[in-house]
Order: sequence, then C-alpha cells, then structure tokens
Amino acid sequence: MPKQVDHEQRRRLLTEAVFAVISTQGFEAVSLRDVAEQAGVSMGTVQHYFPTKQQMLSFALSHMRERVLARLQAALAALREPTRRDLIRAATAVMLPVDPAGREEACVNIAFFSAATVTPAYAEQLRDGYGRILTVSVANFREAARLGELRDGIDPDVEAPVLYFLTQGLVGPILVGLYSPDDALALIDAQLDRVFRPISP
Repeated sequence: MPKQVDHEQRRRLLTEAVFAVISTQGFEAVSLRDVAEQAGVSMGTVQHYFPTKQQMLSFALSHMRERVLARLQAALAALREPTRRDLIRAATAVMLPVDPAGREEACVNIAFFSAATVTPAYAEQLRDGYGRILTVSVANFREAARLGELRDGIDPDVEAPVLYFLTQGLVGPILVGLYSPDDALALIDAQLDRVFRPISP
C-alpha cells in the first residue's frame, strides 16, 4: 500500500529549512537548492511543493504567523492564574529574540522587512501581520482597563501600539548585542510598570 504523505506537514518542514537558511546565511542565500540541502531532500521534492523561490518565500512568511502563535499559546498555557499584565508581558517576550526560536524568527522577519521595500507582496503580508497583532494588543489593553488594572489617565488605544513598537525596536539591538535579552525585558517591565497599577499584596 503506498505510503501516505502529509503534504501540509511537508511544506512546513521545508519552511523550517527556509528559516534556518535565512537565519544562518542571510536572505540572499536562499535558493531551492539550499533549502533542499538543509531539509535533507531532493531538489525535485522542493520544486514539487514550491515551483519558484517566490512561492516558497511567500509561504514561509505566512507560516511565520502559525509558528509564533504556537509558541505564544505554549507560553500562555504555562501561566497560572495570570493577570492581564502577565498575559501581555508573556506575549511581548515571545516577540523578542530572547531564546533560539525567537532569535531565528527575528532574523527571518528582518530579512523580509528589507525585501518588502521592493516586493509589494511581502509588504502586504507584513502589513496584515502588523494589523492582526495590533488589534489583539489593543483588545488586551482595553480589557485591562475594563478590569481596573491600568493606572489613571492611561489610554489603552495609545499604550498598546507604544508597547508593541517598543518591542519591535528592541529586536535589532538584541540581535547585534547592544542589549542582552534580560536588559530588553527590563525595559519592557519598566514600560508595563508605567502603565499598570501595582498588584496589591
């Protein structure tokens, strides 16, 4: 009986190979041949799923959302009776290159941002990703305000994007070693201290 192949799983495995090539060799190094070698498969296998490099990279960028979401869900599931601040802090940490997975994702994201300046399809995907994250971030801050967790005078519609873009701004400094992951997370905590009320003992 012929072996059943999970085609979606195979695409994801090839995408992980794309991420590995980008994070270790750079965006320009990516080719169907490089990805095949990284994944341990034939060129024909890669071309079966992705006839062109453009199709392969576009799928990789869309898969990034699933990958980050899976890590976020795992981080949130590990929390015990979290406050809204705990949830926001955990989500923020997932978006920073503070561990190997986050570092690889950050390298890939930066590579796509650079390519997006001349590739409208990438720019559209990235704008969509920004929009989704900001929508969730604003909803979380609004819920924190409803629960009375925010300090007086704090506008959740302002503070949500401020925190998100602070996080984005810390990615590069962490990658090049200007800030350590702990230093970056300390800045995030300082921002959250400014926005959230202290937790009563």
